[in-house]
Amino acid sequence: MRHLTLLFLQGPASPFLKTLAEAAERRGAKVLKINFCLGDGCFWWPRKADWFTGRPAEWPDFLKRYVTEKGVTDIVMLGDGRPRHAAAVTVARQLHIRAHIFEHGYLRPDWLTLEPFGMSSKSCFPADATTIRKLAEGEADPPSDARFASSFLTYALYDLAFHIPNVLLGWLVHPHYRAHGAVHPLVEYAGWIGKAITAPWRRRAARSVEQRYIDGSPDFFLFPLQLPGDYQIRVHAPMGNLFKLVAAVIRSFALHAPETTRLLFKVHPIDNGLSRWSGRITRLARQNGVEGRIHVIDGGDLDALIARSIGIVTINSTVGLTALLAHKPVIALAPAVYDVAGLTHQASLASFWRMPMPPEPDMPGALVRAMARTIQVRGGFIGRAAMEAGAEAMADRLFGETDLLPVDSPPDRSHFRYEAELSDVSGISGAGTTK
Repeated sequence: MRHLTLLFLQGPASPFLKTLAEAAERRGAKVLKINFCLGDGCFWWPRKADWFTGRPAEWPDFLKRYVTEKGVTDIVMLGDGRPRHAAAVTVARQLHIRAHIFEHGYLRPDWLTLEPFGMSSKSCFPADATTIRKLAEGEADPPSDARFASSFLTYALYDLAFHIPNVLLGWLVHPHYRAHGAVHPLVEYAGWIGKAITAPWRRRAARSVEQRYIDGSPDFFLFPLQLPGDYQIRVHAPMGNLFKLVAAVIRSFALHAPETTRLLFKVHPIDNGLSRWSGRITRLARQNGVEGRIHVIDGGDLDALIARSIGIVTINSTVGLTALLAHKPVIALAPAVYDVAGLTHQASLASFWRMPMPPEPDMPGALVRAMARTIQVRGGFIGRAAMEAGAEAMADRLFGETDLLPVDSPPDRSHFRYEAELSDVSGISGAGTTK
């Protein structure tokens, strides 16, 4: 077993990171922690930590000195999009140490992702069917049952426990810290209050739309919306702007989709309501002459909608993987870990509307077996049982095999191959074709 000195940066708004530290220490690791804000300290207490309270420009040099002085072998962090985490990955590469990125799982439910050095467009997971099939050989199908209970109330309370100390006292303790979210936490909470007030109306509207689409005769494509502030959009997607991407997809649908088809946008389950998707998408549909063929649903049964659809359009959502497992045609408009020839539609978006290509029959199963072997572990960030299971599995993976993925020569996913097409149909000029 390797000797590890683990440096933890930011984790989720839950005690998961502390649980992971305890699991790693039981295996003989030394665990260090750098806090950036009071919210970090709340979920790490009463454990000791070091603090970085300097300016963003000072962070890379601070980290280099810290890693060298403390003998750090591995850096562990939630996501690779936050500026401090992105800089930490670069430092890890420069100093020839490991960086481990963890997040919610690609597989659902009750899975977590743990990848070396990056996710999505920066993933080390193979991008060709031959290698994926080889990784899957001899592996059993991973379980797909829901093992752990989920509580939105607990999630909300943890989120408050992280953000409120930062809002009230952060200016005194860490004046240079800026939250990684796209909007101020209080603005986001205002959005959630609005959603709570309108919940009965939204549920009735969702039932009406769902019934029309599932029971109706017209063929339709499903577009599961992601969160505009998600780094999967801001860092790993063409244009880096979900609103522009949605506008481009609607324009492409209007130009190329058969007149007998419809397009249904599904709002993300934890969207805060600030994007006003229904009004925004209705206006775009009207402007492009397809108002009667495009609708929005905020709720509904995702699996039933996938089963009834003729294809899924996504940026890089994990819903794309769910659809592939249902053997539905999927087009991923940004580099996704499942965007591989033999799985997703590889031609243009214009062609997808008329002839969507389904995955090769064996590839979805091979993909999930390969992912479970290399970059997925069972567990969650909320609930004691989920956190303990995830921490134990993640600690085992940190101490386990390190040569299954090409960390020194990862697949080149830097090319946003749909950016030129999307920019052209939306009238956006000056967009390149590479990230």
